[in-house]
Amino acid sequence: MATLNALDPTPEQVKEFLGHKKANEPVFMLNLLKFKERAEYNDGEDISGREAYGRYAKAFGEMVRNSGVNTETVFGGNANSWLIGEGSGEWDAVALVKYPDAATMFKVVSSEGYRKIHKHRRAGLAGQLLISCDGEGVF
Repeated sequence: MATLNALDPTPEQVKEFLGHKKANEPVFMLNLLKFKERAEYNDGEDISGREAYGRYAKAFGEMVRNSGVNTETVFGGNANSWLIGEGSGEWDAVALVKYPDAATMFKVVSSEGYRKIHKHRRAGLAGQLLISCDGEGVF
């Protein structure tokens, strides 16, 4: 099974995300994050990728709270060890964030405020998987 660790969605992925049959329902975004060893800022600032991403996460939380958009970080933590499957070291952290719906989530990450803080995400992340999930019970 091949995965692609990327930083940005393709136009096809955006179209599928916004057009999904459950796009008008709450969206749970599963984030699998891989940090760069050292962040890559244009000014050469020397900090870890994890620290740069932490700046992004803090600014993102503040931006969302100030915007009045109802989001919730359901979970965030380090990826420690693999119990089933293979891929140890492939991901550094995991987060699950709930948004009201796909259009709201996309509006948040397309805003002018987001563009101002995105530099920290780009500086710190080697890549990620961002998987849209619904809240429908599976079991």
